Amino acid sequence: MIKKIGIPTERKWFRCPYCGKKLLIYDDTAECHGVYLNCRECRKEVKIKI
Repeated sequence: MIKKIGIPTERKWFRCPYCGKKLLIYDDTAECHGVYLNCRECRKEVKIKI
């Protein structure tokens, strides 16, 4: 399996789906699954899917 390496061109904020607080920054070449994070504002667990 050959993967193409991309150059990041854009950075975005990942926001909490419950309260809208900015949680982390990711770029347009990021791939993420199975990562959980607790929101700093509302304290709910958020699954990161990029």
